[in-house]
Amino acid sequence: MMLLASLIVLFFSLLFLIVDSIRKEQRHKKVALYIGDHSARAPSRVNRFFVRFGKEHRQELEQKMIEAGYYNTDWAKFYFPAKLLVLALVSGLVLLGDMTSTNKLIVVIFSLIGVIVVPDTMLQMRRKMLISRTSAQLPYLLDMMSVCVQTGMTIEAALVYLGKELAEFDSDLCYQIKRTSDSAKIHGLEKALNDLSERIPTPPVRSFVLTIIQNLQYGTSVAQVLSDLAEDMRKVQILTVEEKVGKLSAKMSVPLILFIMFPIVILILAPSIMQMTLNI
Repeated sequence: MMLLASLIVLFFSLLFLIVDSIRKEQRHKKVALYIGDHSARAPSRVNRFFVRFGKEHRQELEQKMIEAGYYNTDWAKFYFPAKLLVLALVSGLVLLGDMTSTNKLIVVIFSLIGVIVVPDTMLQMRRKMLISRTSAQLPYLLDMMSVCVQTGMTIEAALVYLGKELAEFDSDLCYQIKRTSDSAKIHGLEKALNDLSERIPTPPVRSFVLTIIQNLQYGTSVAQVLSDLAEDMRKVQILTVEEKVGKLSAKMSVPLILFIMFPIVILILAPSIMQMTLNI
């Protein structure tokens, strides 16, 4: 019992140190931003300790977190230590529990698999959900971009403007547009749009990218084309919903047969079968 209490105290102590380190770093950043001090500051001891874990895969992990919608990459350095901490805590609780050695070994193995697989799976699921949701909001972006172009803005200026104005509408879409706008200033608009289609690999985004690239290459009018493309995307979304509704009746037939028809058949036949068994 004392060992369990010690493990709990150790866990909360480490958690307090992590939270306190993050708060101190945020305060230092705010003070440096307020006084205009942009000089590099040495990381804290806790940060240096956590940076050692998973250093080889840090860039890949940061990219996964950004794709999943977690844009603060400072949390990446706590990813692997958090896994180890959870695994150590679960292993300690299992070893102190009243189970056989075989059951303890099985629980520890499943905990190890869960700690390794579950977080990455959740990031991948959130990435797919984020791609689908961002792609569904694309018609609104096209309508607003069409209005911006009609007022005399260039494509680059429209992206810069929408990268600021879309923050309250959809933060994820705003991040993608702002990242595209920033990349266009360095690598050019065509390269930035191709990168956008790689980050969000869906047919609507590819259609949008090809439309803008065609405008850049041939100088065609893009305002009306964007409006028509947004209307076509909305029609496709409506057809997709109607298709899902049409498939719903076929999917409902399986639980209908399993949970309604079979019990009804059993209720009808049960009295006769019971009567036959009594007569025998």
